[in-house]
Amino acid sequence: MIRKLIIIIGVVIVLAIGAVFGFKYWQQSSRYVTTSNANIGAPLISVSSLAAGQVLNVNVGIGDLVGQKQSVAEVATPRFSDNASRQGFDATPGSGTVVEAPIAGYVAAVWTYPGAIISAGSPIVTLFDDSKVWVTANIDENKINNIRPGQMVEVTVDSLGGVILKGKVQGITPATAGSFSLLPASNSTANFTKVSQVVPVRITLDNIDGLSLIPGSSVEVKIAVK
Repeated sequence: MIRKLIIIIGVVIVLAIGAVFGFKYWQQSSRYVTTSNANIGAPLISVSSLAAGQVLNVNVGIGDLVGQKQSVAEVATPRFSDNASRQGFDATPGSGTVVEAPIAGYVAAVWTYPGAIISAGSPIVTLFDDSKVWVTANIDENKINNIRPGQMVEVTVDSLGGVILKGKVQGITPATAGSFSLLPASNSTANFTKVSQVVPVRITLDNIDGLSLIPGSSVEVKIAVK
């Protein structure tokens, strides 16, 4: 009899715990939309020479912080003495032209090195503007109807050890992420399987000064919808 009573009490406790967790899950799912399919975005600016020439110097490296109009490279354009030289003969090195950073930011990539011959418009370095960072969260199409601009957001940043940042929904892309694929999936066959699509949502972040946010890095997003 005592053993039976103990079993009944144990079952009741398990059911009570399950009910509590179930209620919390329901409450969370009804008040928030969450996703881990999200990442940091930032403007990526290619810095190039307006004329073809030979790279004399590259003055920055990956990870360097550069200021606006700071010299990032020097490129020498050829000088010709006559019309025959213009056909590709007897070119003599010209004076170096300084290539300046159009914005302040960090060097995300270096594409060439001293001695290389580059064409006009070829990227020398790529900068990213850390003052204009955002988050792109891919939200399931079944939940996108709950998302509105201005809703408060919590963003957990993996690269910062789980730091939680505050933000707001800025806008909702009027197309699914799959619409931007170079080879969109074809559903013209009879063997169609419905696949849930995701819609990109852009989120602005508050108080990010001094934080090293890495473009493309993963984050987790929690949007308050109620």
